[in-house]
Amino acid sequence: MRGIARRLSWSVLILILPITAYAQASITGTVKDSSGAVLPGVTVEAESPALIEKTRTVVTDGTGRYRIENLRPGTYSVTFVLAGFTTVRHEGIELAGAFVASINADLRVGALAETLTVTGETPIVDVQSTTRQKVLDHAVIDAIPAGRGPQQLAVLIPGITAAASIGFNGMGAQDVGGAGGDQNVNLSAHGGRAADQRITTNGMTVGPVFRPNTDMTYSPNLGATQEVTVDVSGVSAEATEGGVRINLIPREGGNTFHGTTYAGFANESLAGNNFTDDLKSRGLGTPNTIKKVVDFNPGFGGPIRKDKLWFYTSVRVQVADNWVGGMFFDPNANNPNFWDNARNLDTSRRVSNDATWKLWDARLTWQANAKNKFAGSFAQERQCKCPSFVSATMSPGIDNRWGRPHHFLTADWTSPLTNRVLLEAGLFQQSNHWGWFPFDGTNPNLIGFLEQSTNTGYKIRFQGFADHWQEDLRYRFAFSYVTGAHAAKVGFSNAYGTADTLLYWGAGAQSPQMIFRLNNGVPNQLTLFATPYHDPWRQPAEVGVFAQDKWTVNRLTVSGGVRFDYLETEFPAQTLGAAQFVPNRHIEIPKTPALGWKDIVPRLGAAYDLFGNGKTAVKIALNKYVLGDKGGSATGATIADPVTNLPQSTVRNWTDTNRNFSPDCDLINPLANGECQAMDNPNFGRNVLATQYDPAILRGWGVRPYNWEFSVGAQHQIVPRVSMDVSYFRRWYGNFTTTDNRALTAADYDAFTINAPSDARLPSGGGYSIGGLHNVKPEKFSVPADNLVTLARTFGKQIEHWNGVDVTVNARPGQGVLLQGGISTGRTSTDNCALLAKLPELITTATGATPESYCHIDTPFLTQAKALSSYLVPKIDVQVSGAFQSVAGPQVAGNLNVPAAVVAQTLGRVPSGGASNIQVNLVRPGSMFGERMNQLDLRVGKVLRVGPARSVLSLDVYNALNSSAVLIESNAYAIFRRPQTILLSRFAKISWQFDF
Repeated sequence: MRGIARRLSWSVLILILPITAYAQASITGTVKDSSGAVLPGVTVEAESPALIEKTRTVVTDGTGRYRIENLRPGTYSVTFVLAGFTTVRHEGIELAGAFVASINADLRVGALAETLTVTGETPIVDVQSTTRQKVLDHAVIDAIPAGRGPQQLAVLIPGITAAASIGFNGMGAQDVGGAGGDQNVNLSAHGGRAADQRITTNGMTVGPVFRPNTDMTYSPNLGATQEVTVDVSGVSAEATEGGVRINLIPREGGNTFHGTTYAGFANESLAGNNFTDDLKSRGLGTPNTIKKVVDFNPGFGGPIRKDKLWFYTSVRVQVADNWVGGMFFDPNANNPNFWDNARNLDTSRRVSNDATWKLWDARLTWQANAKNKFAGSFAQERQCKCPSFVSATMSPGIDNRWGRPHHFLTADWTSPLTNRVLLEAGLFQQSNHWGWFPFDGTNPNLIGFLEQSTNTGYKIRFQGFADHWQEDLRYRFAFSYVTGAHAAKVGFSNAYGTADTLLYWGAGAQSPQMIFRLNNGVPNQLTLFATPYHDPWRQPAEVGVFAQDKWTVNRLTVSGGVRFDYLETEFPAQTLGAAQFVPNRHIEIPKTPALGWKDIVPRLGAAYDLFGNGKTAVKIALNKYVLGDKGGSATGATIADPVTNLPQSTVRNWTDTNRNFSPDCDLINPLANGECQAMDNPNFGRNVLATQYDPAILRGWGVRPYNWEFSVGAQHQIVPRVSMDVSYFRRWYGNFTTTDNRALTAADYDAFTINAPSDARLPSGGGYSIGGLHNVKPEKFSVPADNLVTLARTFGKQIEHWNGVDVTVNARPGQGVLLQGGISTGRTSTDNCALLAKLPELITTATGATPESYCHIDTPFLTQAKALSSYLVPKIDVQVSGAFQSVAGPQVAGNLNVPAAVVAQTLGRVPSGGASNIQVNLVRPGSMFGERMNQLDLRVGKVLRVGPARSVLSLDVYNALNSSAVLIESNAYAIFRRPQTILLSRFAKISWQFDF
């Protein structure tokens, strides 16, 4: 904490330095006289209520061009003044996101007192930027039936995909009307990594330094947000990663008092039923449905002193309780001596995941003088997800997850020193404490177990419990020099962070630190853990330095940038003492340097105003990004971690001869004894690294994993305020890493083949032969692993690339009409065949094998269609709106537990280590997908106006078609294609929006 405090104090001092500008809008153009000659020296003034300083002023350069940068979202007027010419004023220019509005002016000879006012259409085609950005302002947020979280809105954009997961609420990543609350959903686009997603406020990442892609510790408050921008492609040199980038622009108050309130409510009495006979026949016991959904989000702001000091504050309270499908109450969950849980669930009692969020935001904006503006925000949040992660494959055992108070603060400074020089600075600090914890009263003797046939966990969280502490500090600065033709910027950023994780199993340190595996109720394996232990981590530096320029010559705008990234991580000194299954452990781990990555990457783009009228732009971009993933996981593991890279767990095959569900053997003895086979890792608990890292991938220049992104496309204004965009995208990856177990070679494995069962649900009806499976030779089974993580190209070529096309439409023709949407299609190709030929251990475990032929995968083109729209019916003031999503179904897998006797038929022996079965996936990855998900959400609302106040009382109908699309299927062949999570049934929500 003292380290954070020192850095915070120092960072407050450096706020007088410039900060990297967060993405904000610009106005640019050319001023000419009536003969067509350019006019240098024209004073151009942008005015808006969104600016606390009221106006921003620049002067046209020698080419008659001007550019006004760093403008907040809002409605602007632009005035052009030059002695001897009539003043021209353009009004009603609407700016949002990072849009560059081209506003040209023709001045005729006349008196300054004479003003020509032009009220025209706001440009809808950005003819200068190559960043693909979508803006979700409150015209969208307040009108569209959707959850009120940035990711829940961003997923409505064509090309964006939510990473498939069960989620803390057991409903998967697909949001339906905000029923899941603010889920920790990771988004990707155009073949990008979900780990490269970033959520930012004013351009500053709010995710923890330890795991920056996740917003797990903070739920953004849209009541305190002016607008949300989503960068899908073509991220500038100001950012490290090239993933989906969601930026929240905070509300700042204003010279008049104004406020907003959103309230929404739904419960199970407003929900329908989409539990079909087909779902029943496929084995789903019950569907997941809503239990209670509440969202209350008021905000208020205005002047403390007009034109000088503004404030804005907001509160948000959410409740998201949901009944879990396919799972019931376990009356024996806390009984350590009962093991037939799967067949003794109380099917008369449903179970639920219940979550509550309470958040408070406050922001002050101070215009100290004409050249200095300061702003600061503070937010504090409490979360309780109690219980959580109950699903069709996780019983409602003694499991609880909750977050203690989390807070963050930001500070910003901007200074337009001259009409060409802009300085900015800012910092972000946060601290939080969260984790997974067992309920009070948990029996200390509980042991969780996994039922292998259905891949379902019982009793207690079989992934373990974790207690996390995190502290972060980010700061950055930049200098911008802007002329009419150029917009140059240089900047610097850094991020410091610490994290510490306490990991344990059971109810605590005194509970059995192990889990069992049963197959059809019969024990066959156990896993021992060397827990509890602490795992501290530290990031001294994440430095980024960039320089970029946007240069406009006639109709061509060229963007060029270069970025230097330096990432340094380390692990503080740590002592690992004795634990239940490692009673003699005493390991002193010194301070350990980890990552020291240095990279220089280019960002290039060009946009051409095809006809010179600002209505058609052709764009091309080529950008290189480094991956932002540092390996941070919920269990604390990170890249080159000296704690987790020790053998902290070991697997023992187990034959419970007397069916007493207690391993009758000496568990500390690594050799086979009693009912237990030998440990699969005899170094368990010893000071021997199970995994080592090649220094060549940890430190140095150009060794960090990266990806290139290429895009080319055209944007065209069809009619005023209606545009269409057609673009092609390609992304490819490099600097792959792989793990080589140096204790083994390819010759240490024997191959075998199995036959898939005859099953109409399998490709070609099943019955096919699956070869290229491997099992380690018996004499090598207990050889300690000597894993080295190194560059994959050491062993051969590896590829991954994505190719696809987006076609989108954006329409705001006025008269209360809004329409956005389009289609996106693309395919992924991967190949690591050269690696697997030399490293069969990559696809072989003690109890599993992957066919070598799965090394090359070409998915089909996966197409999604999305749209959102709103219309205000005139005269009767009724607002109707809707959102539609159609996406590919889940990828299908069928993991068959092949009995040891069957494996022996072609292997020529039983599997090594006494394994009772070997698990094999019968379905080639990327070859088979479930049915499409089609989701239609509708809203109808009555608008009421009283003076400046406006309220809308709405009825939302989510999943209006009552689709029962399966979101997640079982990957176990014993229950092949059994639904685990389906789309929530149709339900109604009553909502109220009030603005004044």
